[in-house]
Amino acid sequence: MDQLYGFSKEKKFLIKNYHKNSLANSIIFSGQKGIGKSTFVFNFLKEIFKLSVNKNQIKHHLNLIDNNSHTNIKYLTKDFDDKLKKEKTIITVEQIRKLNNFFYETTFDNLPKFIIIDSADDLNINASNILLKILEEPKNKTYIFLISHQLSSLLPTIRSRCLKFIFKNYSFETFKMILNDKIDINNEESLKFLFDLSNGSPGIALKLQDEDIYHLYDDIL
Repeated sequence: MDQLYGFSKEKKFLIKNYHKNSLANSIIFSGQKGIGKSTFVFNFLKEIFKLSVNKNQIKHHLNLIDNNSHTNIKYLTKDFDDKLKKEKTIITVEQIRKLNNFFYETTFDNLPKFIIIDSADDLNINASNILLKILEEPKNKTYIFLISHQLSSLLPTIRSRCLKFIFKNYSFETFKMILNDKIDINNEESLKFLFDLSNGSPGIALKLQDEDIYHLYDDIL
């Protein structure tokens, strides 16, 4: 997984609550798209497993998390449509229904289980209502993390069931640090251009960089 930049206070708060066995079963992580919310969640999960497993097993669990193959973690995103050869526009009802099996299974080695929905904005009304029923029946050592780019897109009943963390956008200095870690941009003007165009979102900026936004911008001018 990618390196985590910032959000150290939020991370310390969650780890402290996990230590005290008072971590909320359902949490929404909200903020602009591309600022590292999923990176934060997976970084936090690694810390949890470091606290929960024997030292000689830590590397194995971290590798499973990095490869998205840990049996105690269910990471849910939009499925790929093989017929249309593109990503589906929503997270389907069937995908949420399948979570029930995982939700009620016994945990492996009594370790915590995590469901991550990225992003919960992609749930339609029917899928949201099924998820709401799951949220209404919290289970010990089973946690549901909802990643949202637009908090208002979630049902009010879902929002009311969850602890909420709203992540602010990065400063330009942190934005610059993240981009320089990913790609080689020595031009300060180019970085400021991407910062303004992406509203300070490194994820969006990297996508714009891949789409060669500079040439497109010159063409428009």
